[in-house]
Amino acid sequence: MQQIDKNTFFEITKNFTLVPFTQSKGWWAMHSIKDENRFVFFVDSLEKPSIACMGNVMKRFRFKMLVIEGECLLNDKNSNSKQIRNFYREITQTGFDMIEIDSSLPYNALYEIGIRQAGFLRPAGMFCSSLTILFDLQKSIEYDKNWQKNLRMAEKHTLNFMPVTNPSDTEIEDYVSIHSEMKNTKGFFDGLSYKKLKALLQDNNFNLFFVRDSQHNLLAAIIVYLRKNIARSIYSTASAEGRQKSAAYFRDNEMYRFLQAKGIRHFDRGLITPSAAHKRNDIFLFKNGVKGDYVLYCGEWSWYKKQIYRPLMYFVKKYLMKRTEL
Repeated sequence: MQQIDKNTFFEITKNFTLVPFTQSKGWWAMHSIKDENRFVFFVDSLEKPSIACMGNVMKRFRFKMLVIEGECLLNDKNSNSKQIRNFYREITQTGFDMIEIDSSLPYNALYEIGIRQAGFLRPAGMFCSSLTILFDLQKSIEYDKNWQKNLRMAEKHTLNFMPVTNPSDTEIEDYVSIHSEMKNTKGFFDGLSYKKLKALLQDNNFNLFFVRDSQHNLLAAIIVYLRKNIARSIYSTASAEGRQKSAAYFRDNEMYRFLQAKGIRHFDRGLITPSAAHKRNDIFLFKNGVKGDYVLYCGEWSWYKKQIYRPLMYFVKKYLMKRTEL
């Protein structure tokens, strides 16, 4: 395993089969606005690279933590437990007190064997969902009754679906505006600033879609990560008026048709979190209304230099960072 610079990392991974959005150049640009040095980059071999990742370095109190969101694979079908074990075992020897991984690879027992043999365990508390819905865009899209009702409702309004190529500053500001509105309404969306979104959309793998009314008001929008023949929902939002007009249902239905026409094979609906909490479960019901296959990611794994850090990190996440346990 070797530590490399960002340019080498992105040059190597551009030909990889699997590059999650959290390992993309756009994601790096979005999260490195304040400090580029917060990221480190690793590859198993410069001569024959097969697995690579970038990680976010976080320093809290006197502790040094590495957070890795996903990993890039040259060929996701040929990964094995020995490859995973060796790669992550060597990362544990790079001087960090804590290492946390949230892998978006579809669950694979060989991954779990390898990551456990590298010294990682499931964290004391789970704070990230590992469940998603994946469906085949080359087949007919099927909706539940609630979706069908809302699509009929949307037909009563003049709604226009618009792929946005090379978004202008005004279009980026429009998206941030309704995203902020929904954040304040729902109460648990991450803030998304103009600078962050502009940096993200410099990466052409991130695609922006709008729904506007006849007066050109923005009612709904979605950002999708497209790579190879797979698309994944990243951010989606709708204004109060858009929700009244079922614009989100119209948006997604039109987007699926658009992606089908482009030959995209699979769509990953993004994380779903069924819950007893009303607001969170509403989002699950919306995503679950499109029929597909439930898929588990490999999910969260943690390594700690000292065992006492394990319960300590649970306390920090739950009670200091106020994160929701899932």
